[in-house]
Amino acid sequence: MELFLLAALTCLVIVTAGYLIHRYLQLPWMFTVVVFGMILSSLGLFKEVMESPNFQFLARMGMLFFLFTIGIDLELDVIRKLGRHIVGGDILLTLTEGALIALFLYFVFPDFVSHSFLVALLCGIAFGTVGEVVLLAILKEFGLEKTRFGQLALGIGVFDDIFEILVLAAIVAFPSFTTGAAQDASWQTSLAILLTLVGIVVATILLAWAGKITRRFLEKVPGESFVIPFLIFMLLFAFIYFGTMRFDNMGVVAAVFCGIAVRQVLPAKYIEQYKKPIFFAGNIFLGPFFFLSLGGSMSMTALVAYPLLILALMAISLLSRIAISYLLFHKLLGKRQSVVMGVGLTSKFSTSVISENLLFSSGLIAQPLYSALMAAFILLKPIIVGVFSRSLAKTKDTIQ
Repeated sequence: MELFLLAALTCLVIVTAGYLIHRYLQLPWMFTVVVFGMILSSLGLFKEVMESPNFQFLARMGMLFFLFTIGIDLELDVIRKLGRHIVGGDILLTLTEGALIALFLYFVFPDFVSHSFLVALLCGIAFGTVGEVVLLAILKEFGLEKTRFGQLALGIGVFDDIFEILVLAAIVAFPSFTTGAAQDASWQTSLAILLTLVGIVVATILLAWAGKITRRFLEKVPGESFVIPFLIFMLLFAFIYFGTMRFDNMGVVAAVFCGIAVRQVLPAKYIEQYKKPIFFAGNIFLGPFFFLSLGGSMSMTALVAYPLLILALMAISLLSRIAISYLLFHKLLGKRQSVVMGVGLTSKFSTSVISENLLFSSGLIAQPLYSALMAAFILLKPIIVGVFSRSLAKTKDTIQ
């Protein structure tokens, strides 16, 4: 089957180009797969395979597992302890960048956002969320993750996950208002989505409460027992089933909350023990199919036609983050470090790519905008990694 050939070629690209890019540019291998998918789409190769139900199913499972792993990494205790600098800073940073991008898209490229400011705002806020994984890797490299600077940067990245969940939920609910259906039907659909979301949240809260009991019981289960991994998958499939009973896209929200619930139900030692196998299933086995689908949805023609759109998105993102970071943190961190913080907080490519993909697949944003957003994600990463790393190297001795 050509699906297996495509999978083999993708793995070859990852272990060659992906390895080199990760080693010398400190970029995740996922970027390589996105670009590979875009090249295949532009050349018309494996088109039937990538449009087949089997590939689409694997890509969707890759997306759900990717979100599930993000939920597992989301520590509620850390979020509860976040200070006002982190909470206020993240809200202002994300909303400011999102609003500026929304205004730009709505007035300059209204066709690309369905002539809707709300769509433009959802697109802008989704693009403005932080990818804290790269931040953590760079801060660890310089031994700064436990400094005030490092904790502030990582805290904003962690709290940003709440924005990502809210944006995902809003994007899932938004089409019910734009389908052209009768108002009563629209409100019924919206109410059903809201009730589904409430049900997912309530189930997560109940499992977190029950975790006080389950953790004591599961502590007695041998570490090599089959019970723990099957319990994890039972919860994952149950959450996804409940989330997709009436709305397929609610599965993305359910997957994140399931990760949060699993972290509350299981003892910490089992979270650490099974995190790597889960990450293997989600990111290594299924992940490439999802990132291939992201690249396959991009248009090389659109990138050539709208290079200024890509540059504008990058410039708005970077300049707004630096300006807001300076205003918020120059007294706390100093002028130079507050600017460096702004550069680091421009790091992206987490659930934001899923949000933009949902907007595109729902028909809310046009392909040229989707392609430009994905290109901006890719092009920003080496800039941010290079500038942020070099700036930290120069100032690490003065960072507290």
